Amino acid sequence: MTTAALLGGALLGTAPTATARPATGSAAGPAAGSAAHPAVDFGTHASGGPAGAAAQPAWPYGRSAGSDGRSARSSAHPAWPSAHPAWPCGRSGGSSAHPAGSYGPSGGAWSGSWGTAPAPAAPDGISRTGIDDRTVRMIVHTSVGGDELRLRLSNVHGTRDLVLGRVTVGRAESSGSAAAVPGTLRAVTFSGASGTTVPAGGETVGDPLPFAVPAGADLLVSIHLPRPTGPTTWHWLAQQTNYLSERGDHSGDQGAAAFTGTETSWFFLTGVDVRGTGTRGTVVALGDSQTDGSGSTPDGNGRWTDAFARRLAAAPATRGLGVLNKGIGGNRVLRDGTETERPQRGTSALGRLDRDVLNQSGVRATVLYEGINDLQLAPYASAEETLAGLRTLAERLHARGIPVIVGTLTPFKDSALWTAEAERQRVALNAALRTSPDFDAVADFDAAVRDPADPQRVRAGYDGGDHIHLNDAGYRAVADAVPTGLFAAGDAAVPVPSTDRRNP
Repeated sequence: MTTAALLGGALLGTAPTATARPATGSAAGPAAGSAAHPAVDFGTHASGGPAGAAAQPAWPYGRSAGSDGRSARSSAHPAWPSAHPAWPCGRSGGSSAHPAGSYGPSGGAWSGSWGTAPAPAAPDGISRTGIDDRTVRMIVHTSVGGDELRLRLSNVHGTRDLVLGRVTVGRAESSGSAAAVPGTLRAVTFSGASGTTVPAGGETVGDPLPFAVPAGADLLVSIHLPRPTGPTTWHWLAQQTNYLSERGDHSGDQGAAAFTGTETSWFFLTGVDVRGTGTRGTVVALGDSQTDGSGSTPDGNGRWTDAFARRLAAAPATRGLGVLNKGIGGNRVLRDGTETERPQRGTSALGRLDRDVLNQSGVRATVLYEGINDLQLAPYASAEETLAGLRTLAERLHARGIPVIVGTLTPFKDSALWTAEAERQRVALNAALRTSPDFDAVADFDAAVRDPADPQRVRAGYDGGDHIHLNDAGYRAVADAVPTGLFAAGDAAVPVPSTDRRNP
């Protein structure tokens, strides 16, 4: 059987063509600070879920050993909630009637196979000037396979309407190649049209596309941008070579000849969902550059989330779970990147939780691994303030029935921003995280990678070179430290509000 036959779906060029239609709102929750999603009061660490949510119940877990021997609060969960707070935003084709994690013709739930977190443009460079009549071709690495896929695209940080021309998806010949496996390119549609317009501050989801998506595969997503985009919604630290074409629509090119420019960022693309008989939901990692994979091998898929996805796929109890990487380099729990000289550090974890975690497909659990930048970047937060922010994140996740695994912060002595005071705060925060009843399990990343002879430093074999970020071996050690007992038992995925009436 040919590759094209295995992939199924319409061959490229057979999708209907229609005038781009505007999106009516955000597909992934309101932007932080919008009328529907008030900005978080970082001074008081105000808690609370999405607008309209009921008061958050106390989380009843007690501490116990995890089923895999790692630290966990409880191996028994309360029943997943059957209803969730109303979602307070509009969205493209919007309806909240159908959960995005629900089951479809292929038998499994929509699950997140690949994801990244959108951030504002940098002060200069291509993210600031934008893209005009070129095709951006991006490589993404799947965590779980399926028989259908759909793309998530974002203009949440844009300043004008984003016109999406033709969009295609295919299999990459290799992890660093702009060439597609022959016969694999397929056109992505939006309500049946070959393109769409996403308003500033909005996000959208493509139509479900029959496509045989293997786990651990490299997909090519190509987007023709026929009009000036203005400042982009992007993800700056991809650890992945992506490509920019010569002028024109090259989304249907099988070869790489037209893709003469390279970038190490993703533009406008924030997720790939899949659905199949074996898909069972999603684990979302919310974090900073450690989660983003800084220090790992470029084009090597050596982030800890990649290693974790391989670990889940290898075990029958966790096979079928997708892993989404929602880390942003320089991100903080309490402060936005726009409060610094580097807006590309993104919205704070508190401000982006709804969009980057709660509105993802079939979320089964979240790993919170963040806080070091709050301690080491001015204006500095204390361990107590950072812990309060992490507790607020856990409360909001628990209000939606989502278990929370919290990661301890790894050593960083001899790195450029290390100080004795930041180290004191890190040790204090880690001690609190190891004993706090507010989280359902602890992933002790600190213990996994520190040097036994000098616990303030990363073990030499795990050091990515700057004494704070890790190499591939270090990130594998981090992945091995995540407990899986909380979501290994086959509970149904927690449904989330639908992003699209057409995606039941």
